[in-house]
Amino acid sequence: MKTRSSLFLTSAALLPLLGAGAAVANDAVVINNDRASRALSAEELSRLGPVNNPLPAPDTTGVTADIGAGPYPSGAKTRSGIVGGSTGRAFGSFGIPYTTTRVQDGNQSAAGATAANRLSTTYPYRTVGKLTFSAGYCSASLIRRSVIVTAAHCIQNFGSGASIFSNFQFRPGHYGASGATAAQIAPYGTWSWAALVRPATWANGTDIGSGSARDNDLAVIALNRDGQGRFVGDLVGYMAYGWNNYSFVTSSKTGNLPTAAVSTLGYPFLMDSGAIMQRTDGPTYTTTVGGAGQLWQGSNFTGGSSGGPWVVNFASRTPALAGGAVAGSASVIAVVGVTSWGSSDPNAPKDNYSSQFRQNSRYPNASYGVYGAGNIGSLLNTLCSSAAPGGGTYASQGYCN
Repeated sequence: MKTRSSLFLTSAALLPLLGAGAAVANDAVVINNDRASRALSAEELSRLGPVNNPLPAPDTTGVTADIGAGPYPSGAKTRSGIVGGSTGRAFGSFGIPYTTTRVQDGNQSAAGATAANRLSTTYPYRTVGKLTFSAGYCSASLIRRSVIVTAAHCIQNFGSGASIFSNFQFRPGHYGASGATAAQIAPYGTWSWAALVRPATWANGTDIGSGSARDNDLAVIALNRDGQGRFVGDLVGYMAYGWNNYSFVTSSKTGNLPTAAVSTLGYPFLMDSGAIMQRTDGPTYTTTVGGAGQLWQGSNFTGGSSGGPWVVNFASRTPALAGGAVAGSASVIAVVGVTSWGSSDPNAPKDNYSSQFRQNSRYPNASYGVYGAGNIGSLLNTLCSSAAPGGGTYASQGYCN
């Protein structure tokens, strides 16, 4: 099967990338899979419910979109250069429009003449999947050859130390509607986990923020090869990822608010019982909640969508440009965050939030080896430079290509 793969993003505004090094103090120790753990049976998987962020929702009545491209501490290196001071805030309140659709090819039944899961098995949808584990399920997406990104609260409860959930399994392109076949439920197989990294501040409960709004609610997981020695990305491809507000634009046309067109994907339980991938599209803004840098989007996603990707420049095909037209300067399809928390009432005006992939007080560096800046770069650097099964590191073994 022909696949499409995207590497990480680089930006001319970032400092030259440094050589990969050892894990920094901000990272948690890499957690390796207990090979003796038992995988969940199909019946057990079918009984899993959605995982909700257990932290209380913070007060967002006064939350407004950022005017500046931060907030970053003074001296932080961003795509726009080095920050020299604090940024202002917008005033007032506003609803954020969005649209949501089921990722399904028409209204066919699962056993219809045209497979209802056809769309979810095309790129880039098939890079997104359902992440199941002992506590329930979340959503996740591939951002390197055999590495997925999800929310930290899908790994463990906030402040729970060394205690994490177990039996992580990833099913890219999952489609589990009533009547779905085994091939539709796991069109590219079920992939077990090899190792994971989540922020140390999430594990010890000190990550900055308020309630469920935290600076670093994200985690990365390396997936084992299959029985034929293949990486999952060889079958489905993988998306790029960006940081420091990649593809966000500040313009008088958007009220001088940093804004991006973002597509969010995942398996929210209140839509098709979490059995079918869903997609939300709309403008997204940067904001701060309790001191935590957040991405802010209108959405009716609910529990189960946690960890699903927030994607800029979402596209399944690249058109041939003509008449002198060129692609924009930040036009690569890229994951810039993952669903962290949102409003609990699905029938009220609803927002969702994501911890920003960015430099912050816990992850201030503009470069963590070849893996980029800030929290996402640091977590990947820690994972990929750690020891892999069979010798070498996950990077040298090809997991992190």
